[in-house]
Amino acid sequence: MIIQSKNNRQVLLRKLIPHDIDKLTGYFQKLGPETLKRYGPHGFDKQSLFELFKNAGYHTAYIAEDAETSEIIAYSVILSGYLEHDNFRLQSYGLTLSHKTDGTFAPSVADEWQSLGVGNSLFHFMLADLKLNGIKRIILWGGVQSDNQKAVNYYLKNGFRILGEFEYNGRNYDMILEIY
Repeated sequence: MIIQSKNNRQVLLRKLIPHDIDKLTGYFQKLGPETLKRYGPHGFDKQSLFELFKNAGYHTAYIAEDAETSEIIAYSVILSGYLEHDNFRLQSYGLTLSHKTDGTFAPSVADEWQSLGVGNSLFHFMLADLKLNGIKRIILWGGVQSDNQKAVNYYLKNGFRILGEFEYNGRNYDMILEIY
């Protein structure tokens, strides 16, 4: 799917394929320290990415590419189910968790592409695919840092709700989106 960003550039939205791992490694190498600090579901090196995606069906990733340069400018990964180490905390909110209908979500957007609509478009592209695959709920991967107001507002704007707070290297919010 091709969209136009707010800076009038064409952007291709699609699923990540194994051939993209080198480009994805380059994407992570170009992220600024503030963005990297706030994103942490997996390592940023080629080997970590290879390990993450070697088991088909466990993780699915979506990318946005600048149509002119073919560079990856945004990336989102979905883990099928939920993180086992978050199980107790998530259940404390009254959730009944399911590895079949829950997905755990972690997005990122290249620094120079933030606030241009790319992340939002990639999210809605991903959401349509998740619905087709039976996912009914999205849980934020590791929550969101409460002082990251830009991200908190993004999630709220897209229908996520705050479940509660937890402490891990600072204050974080657990957030969830029910998909209808």
